Amino acid sequence: MQTKSERKYYLIWSAVLFIIEFMIAVFVPSPSWLRDYGGDMLIIPLIYCLVRIFLNVLPRLMPFLMCCVGFAFEIAQYFHICDLLGFEKGSVMRIIIGTSFSWIDILCYIAGMIIIYAGIFIRRKIRYETT
Repeated sequence: MQTKSERKYYLIWSAVLFIIEFMIAVFVPSPSWLRDYGGDMLIIPLIYCLVRIFLNVLPRLMPFLMCCVGFAFEIAQYFHICDLLGFEKGSVMRIIIGTSFSWIDILCYIAGMIIIYAGIFIRRKIRYETT
């Protein structure tokens, strides 16, 4: 069971990551490394934090599961799921799912998962050193 402070922690991180993602999407020109890969690396930690606000099920496995969610979206892009479902260009669902498969995106999702595990390790280390 999560405490209120843990939920608040993940809510704050969700907001911070969402703002960063939004700023990258709006203000960083494409093509650039940050626009093309930085957002993909941060989306997995963002999804993880959003899920952790509500769930504390399998917390050690959750980063891997969130990475698998990213893989699922990428596979959906490979099979042109947006076209198959008839989502129009510029629609919210087309933006959320994406339309172009990339192996580099898969690597970015893995990097995002590593960022989560590093954050968990650092948070635990800080928590144990202060007690």
